[in-house]
Amino acid sequence: MKKIIAFLLACPMAIATSAQQKADIEVSYSEISFFENGKERGNKYHLVANVGQSKFFNPRSEEIDSLKSTPEDLANFKKTQEAVLQAMIAQGAIDVNKLPRKKETLYVVKSAADSTITVYDMIGADEPVYYTEPYDEMIWEVGDSTKNILGYECIQAETDYHGRHWTAWFTPEIPVQDGPWKFHGLPGLILEAMTGEGRHGYVADGIEKSQRVITDVYGADKYEKRDRKAILRAMRAMRDNPMGHLAAKGINVQISPENQTKKSESGDFIETDYR
Repeated sequence: MKKIIAFLLACPMAIATSAQQKADIEVSYSEISFFENGKERGNKYHLVANVGQSKFFNPRSEEIDSLKSTPEDLANFKKTQEAVLQAMIAQGAIDVNKLPRKKETLYVVKSAADSTITVYDMIGADEPVYYTEPYDEMIWEVGDSTKNILGYECIQAETDYHGRHWTAWFTPEIPVQDGPWKFHGLPGLILEAMTGEGRHGYVADGIEKSQRVITDVYGADKYEKRDRKAILRAMRAMRDNPMGHLAAKGINVQISPENQTKKSESGDFIETDYR
């Protein structure tokens, strides 16, 4: 891991001028969140970053999006899904978790040159949306507490951001001012960030030097620009009343009366200021 530091410190001009489209590091993070019933759910995300730009994404989701990136690819992907489903039916057991599909739809792209964060996501399964926001919405207060994460000495910092209080740990040993999700702006890579109540967070579990190309989000031109809070309200409505969302689109779905008013138990979003 220390080779990463040596590379970054030895080649600052190369990073700034010739490698803007390639990452210098790739970091894997475990996402921590809880359902309202207290059950923990977790996903894996990766951050590919250099000093000027980054992309935060779920690797499996990006793989699925790449397989659907052209009309021909999409047709082949649907055939694969259908073949897997038919095989399950033949075996008498359908497990949707084994179907080739995306579990997470979030992408976060940061550009230091523009001081802009662009977030891509989905409302339901068929509404790709995105929004942008400036860097200056996140303001940090750096403390003096330290702890070791993955062999790196990290410093504590705190921020209030979009409805939650966050505590982060960053390492100046890796001079990339980035981190998981939207986190950025500290003098070093953020390896951990947790909400005050501990219900949401990201913890790094791997770091490696990388020259991976920081590609655009697949199908980015198909995403519709919306207001951040309007997107979150629509996502909330979709979770709380999915049948109503489908009905508004003219899709008639039969569902038992006891489930028509059943609320989602997934808990609130990572941002709560949309209410």
